[in-house]
Amino acid sequence: MCGIAGIVRFDDQPIGRRRAVSMLTHMLHRGPDGHGISEHPRCTLAHARLVIIDKLGGAQPMHSAAAGDQGPLHLVFNGEIYNHRELRAKLSKLGHRFTSDHSDTEVLLLGYRAYGKELPKHLRGMFAFAIWDEQRRELFMARDRTGKKPLYVLRGPNELTFASLPATLTAGMDEPLTPDPQALLTFLRFGYPFGSSMLRGVDEVRPGHWMTIAADGTTRSERYWRPPPISRTSTSIGAVDSVEQVLEEAVATRLEADVPLGCFLSGGIDSSLIAALAQRTLKAQGAPSLKTYSVSHAEADYDESSHARAIAEHIGSDHTELRADPSDLFGDLEHLMQATGEPTADSGLLPSYWLCKAARPHIKAALTGDGGDELFGGYDRYRALALIAKHRWWMNAVPRSLIHSTNARSRRARLRRLLDAASCGTHQSQQYASMVQLFSDTQISELAPDLGAGLTLERIDDWPDESDAIQAAMRWDLSHYLPHDLLRKADRSSMAVALELRCPMLDTQVVDLAGHLPTAVLMPDGRAKGLLRKLAARHVPASIINLPKRGFGVPIGRWFRGQHHQTLRDYLTAPALDGLGIDRKEVSRYLDEHRQGRADHSHRLFALLQLSLWSRWLREQTLTGTPGL
Repeated sequence: MCGIAGIVRFDDQPIGRRRAVSMLTHMLHRGPDGHGISEHPRCTLAHARLVIIDKLGGAQPMHSAAAGDQGPLHLVFNGEIYNHRELRAKLSKLGHRFTSDHSDTEVLLLGYRAYGKELPKHLRGMFAFAIWDEQRRELFMARDRTGKKPLYVLRGPNELTFASLPATLTAGMDEPLTPDPQALLTFLRFGYPFGSSMLRGVDEVRPGHWMTIAADGTTRSERYWRPPPISRTSTSIGAVDSVEQVLEEAVATRLEADVPLGCFLSGGIDSSLIAALAQRTLKAQGAPSLKTYSVSHAEADYDESSHARAIAEHIGSDHTELRADPSDLFGDLEHLMQATGEPTADSGLLPSYWLCKAARPHIKAALTGDGGDELFGGYDRYRALALIAKHRWWMNAVPRSLIHSTNARSRRARLRRLLDAASCGTHQSQQYASMVQLFSDTQISELAPDLGAGLTLERIDDWPDESDAIQAAMRWDLSHYLPHDLLRKADRSSMAVALELRCPMLDTQVVDLAGHLPTAVLMPDGRAKGLLRKLAARHVPASIINLPKRGFGVPIGRWFRGQHHQTLRDYLTAPALDGLGIDRKEVSRYLDEHRQGRADHSHRLFALLQLSLWSRWLREQTLTGTPGL
């Protein structure tokens, strides 16, 4: 787990070392254990290393001398390859000679010699890497299937720059980048931009894609993986056993580490199942008990630490309960903005960061349960979409004005959102967008008049072509909400303190199996995560399995009404949002309505706070120095 960056020129002009040093300096928080810069004609690579595997043999940038008719190769890599030992054995049989003992980085380098652009298809893991082919003067980049590891690119007239974070791209630039209006619009609608940064011209290498940049600057991108077709014939017979087998293998491969490793335990189904399988594997190996970690909150209705303790006692893990520290909420958000250079509208960023920060003195890598909801049908909105498909004809007749609640978590509020979605267009993508949107189109038009002029929520262009509404929504979340919200949040909150997160649920075989199963198997009788609950019943107490889904959150709305209201108002009524075209009078209205309890604007206010912090960060961009290098 690391930070990577690089610059490729399409002409023979030199690449100034200053820029590479500035980018490396910025991303040292991602890799405090080592760093390096590699300079070649037309290409400079930079790497900051967090040591997890092969402490002695994995230094980067890593190089491979010319072999046969192939020229020298140079690599920077962020992530983990979990089948690296298997690939090492295959490559050795093909005649490739390794110099390291068990470096997964060297497996990538020699794997590219053997497989070329087919290499990503052979990999099981989380990765974003770039390989410079010195002889061909070509850069090859690839990103893992579900987007666990980030990779941003910025194309200029005569060069391409890439990095793990938007802020790293801007480090050392003579001209600051500007906001992208389309990305800002998408952010206001959904809380995150799709496949791009909020900065104009900065895009992502898409999950499950590779990209090449030729000597003349020609760019080519190709998708090497897509979710499997959904079976129309599979039944529940043997499904639980199959999921258990692939998930247990996925957990076992993620227990390899040359540094202290643990597991985050929230008390929910996903993390509890991962912890149980990990503990069983370690026990079978005669290894010490799994170290599990949970975070406690002062607010009882958000605190699940008692459930985590119950799971830990049941499976026999070595459990540590950490305390969330919200005392410097705004300072933490400013720190994260400086580290990433992009707003994150998901307030779950805070508890995730606090947990990672508290756990970091104990461990350098942690297993998580990310991905379970998107793969196994864990969100209430999936069932809501199915209900709309069946009952929309009468839902539209219910007077919505009679159903109102200022508590977003109440049943009345959920019912109101369901009825609102049922009345929003005739296509299921419009209804689903209504359920997940942050600001409605009407609200955007009032909040940012220039941006939202004439805005209407039309059918989502890339909505999956599935007749089953639930499957379509799950596929959309797998390609949008998961990589662009949840996994971005996980990477940014963990790597801000140099902690690696591993997600067994997102293993290639698990994703392929779950993606193949029909809704009736994943959600028997319409029960959220019904299949996964059956598996969990083999490993954790029934009291945990039957708990309602609560999510990993904090009482941000309560804080914004109480102890943090004035500081929030100071941020949101300052001129920072003016540069984004956001009307401060409308922002004040949101603040007042929320403070007075007339509406729950928790998530909208958090998103606006993030935009305010981001706008300030944009204004403060300057040339970065080179301390410590």
